[in-house]
Amino acid sequence: MEKQFRKSIKILRSDQGGEYKLKEFMKFCKSHGIVQQYTVPHTPQQNGVAERKNRTLVECARSMLQGKGLSNSFWVEAINTVVYLKNRSPTRYPGFKTPFEALYGFKPAVNHLRVFGSKAFSHIPKADRKKLDPKAVKCIFVGYGTKFKAYKLFNPEYRKTFASRDVVFHE
Repeated sequence: MEKQFRKSIKILRSDQGGEYKLKEFMKFCKSHGIVQQYTVPHTPQQNGVAERKNRTLVECARSMLQGKGLSNSFWVEAINTVVYLKNRSPTRYPGFKTPFEALYGFKPAVNHLRVFGSKAFSHIPKADRKKLDPKAVKCIFVGYGTKFKAYKLFNPEYRKTFASRDVVFHE
């Protein structure tokens, strides 16, 4: 947060999971002025906002997977896609801006958004095919690239996920 957005984390509220109570992590928080707050065990209502957000993410992901008849093995891609979309959707706070806009200071582009689980055809570069080979491979759209501007696709034939920018969608 500090290096990328010049904003500091002031308070970290979490359950009493072991990962938050590691000595190294606690020392890191203390040295950076981050106050750690813990909820009482087995009381998710104490962390209401985060718990409601988690429930919303899971319910959206479940709906997307079931709506397209995809296996639950795509749950990570579905959750990541929901988060990507939520960050580009207006919210009441702050002032009907998107979280993306609140963080970066400008409106996000949305013209690249596609229907999760839709049929997609990814172009096969000339260097990777022979003269009479197909020019595209049939895939399933499962999200957006995190490290570069691309679509995340699943090739059902090889059971592999990959990223591509040259895609034709059949939504």
